[in-house]
Amino acid sequence: MIIFVCTGNTCRSPMAEEIFNTIIGEKIAISRGVAVSNPSGAAKNAKYAVLEYGGNLENHQSRQITLEELKEAELVITMTSSHKMFLSQYVDGGKIITLAEFAGESGDVSDPYGGDIEIYRETAKEIFDYIKKGMAKRADAMLADETDATPIAKMEKEYFSDSWSEKAILEEIKRGRVEVLKFCGMIIGYCIYMIAADEGEILRIAIHKNFRGYKKGKKLLSSVIEIMEEKGCNQAFLEVRASNTPAISLYKTIGFNEIGVRKGYYKEPKEDAVLFNLTIKER
Repeated sequence: MIIFVCTGNTCRSPMAEEIFNTIIGEKIAISRGVAVSNPSGAAKNAKYAVLEYGGNLENHQSRQITLEELKEAELVITMTSSHKMFLSQYVDGGKIITLAEFAGESGDVSDPYGGDIEIYRETAKEIFDYIKKGMAKRADAMLADETDATPIAKMEKEYFSDSWSEKAILEEIKRGRVEVLKFCGMIIGYCIYMIAADEGEILRIAIHKNFRGYKKGKKLLSSVIEIMEEKGCNQAFLEVRASNTPAISLYKTIGFNEIGVRKGYYKEPKEDAVLFNLTIKER
């Protein structure tokens, strides 16, 4: 359980709870206050602000955080450093961090209380950006399991015109040839690969659109290259659309070199494929 904490629990922490749970796709976070005297609903403008992120605070009721909840929580994320300092009196401060710290930054989340809807929207965006950055920062690389086939297939359909079917993805997962980046069960990225003798090939790699720009592609691809190296591969190969400059930049950063072009290889839309090679031992 993850707990988002602010003072009265009517605006910042419930917005964080709803945005976080909406991104993850299930309710694994709750919100609490450190000074809730009379339970009440979320602030009107907070309700409006989270709608833009798919959240719904209509049934929210503020609640005072309890010592039992503090002890049971896996992570407690506060809106300010003063909230963190206050709660650290009662439990091990190691699992209490500010939302900014969660994202690898410093500072407090701005308090929109008393402001108009635009102020609340600015705070909601600040919270969204912190959560998104923190999730990307803390995502772990691991072997995919069979439950990952459905969300990977969904990303395939969204990002590739020649998308793989869920059945094909599941077969690769069963063969142990799919690596994923996950945070709290959510797939942030995936890579499908194969190994034959002493050569590896990257067949598919994608990062969730909400988490691009955080170097997650590099982390995922590096993890797969390490797996290939452990299994005795000397070379790694891949191909990419000629127009996919972000991917090409990533591959070059890892150490891949262009070795050729396949004219008109991609059909929808028709486009050349650029071939890349990496000598693993020399990277």
